[in-house]
Amino acid sequence: MAKKFRVVVADCPWPFGDKLKMSETKRGAEANYDTLTIQDLKDLPVKDVCAEDAILALWVPSALLSDGLAVMEAWGFRQTQTFIWVKTKKSPLRYLQRDVVSAFRKAPKQVPKTGFANIVKDILGSFDLSKILAFGLGRLFRGTHELALIGVRGKIYNHLKDRSQRTTSFYSSTKHSTKPDILQDRLAKMFPRANRLEMFARRDKKDWVCIGNECPSTMGEDIRQSLQRLMS
Repeated sequence: MAKKFRVVVADCPWPFGDKLKMSETKRGAEANYDTLTIQDLKDLPVKDVCAEDAILALWVPSALLSDGLAVMEAWGFRQTQTFIWVKTKKSPLRYLQRDVVSAFRKAPKQVPKTGFANIVKDILGSFDLSKILAFGLGRLFRGTHELALIGVRGKIYNHLKDRSQRTTSFYSSTKHSTKPDILQDRLAKMFPRANRLEMFARRDKKDWVCIGNECPSTMGEDIRQSLQRLMS
């Protein structure tokens, strides 16, 4: 009998009309990986590999939000929440560390410990948190976050074991389109005994079934073939 998955994460190769040819740098999605049409994504038999009670985390570009909702519905899920990855600089607290070190160097040696405490308090109180954010692409606002739609089917809440996980995470920027594992790790804590599937994966992950044409265990395999194999 084919395994059914209660937790599914998908980072689809969404099609973008904007090639982003502003320079010689490969910026657009199609310059970095093969994409699928929205109809191709809708037609994937995701619902056939899912358990009756299941949760889907679907990474979606902000510009294609309506398409993401349509794909989620086609896969048999209803959207209930969102998960946000806030992209930070590689060393997000570098400016804060610089300010603290600078203040201590400028402070006279006779300043008492309570004075140093007040200096640090003032620095922390005036620190601009926007300084930790990455500086991404964008024709209007510069992108500093990625959005995942959270959808459910059946009675998934009956299987939830950890209710403490947050909807937002902070993590430094990665190479083009690559997401950190924070979302998968949190879902694993929430549903520790569930069968878990990651679609369009680019690496294998312990306790997850990972499929994708860039994933070592399914390298070069079309996602449709991978799903058909899981169904057999």
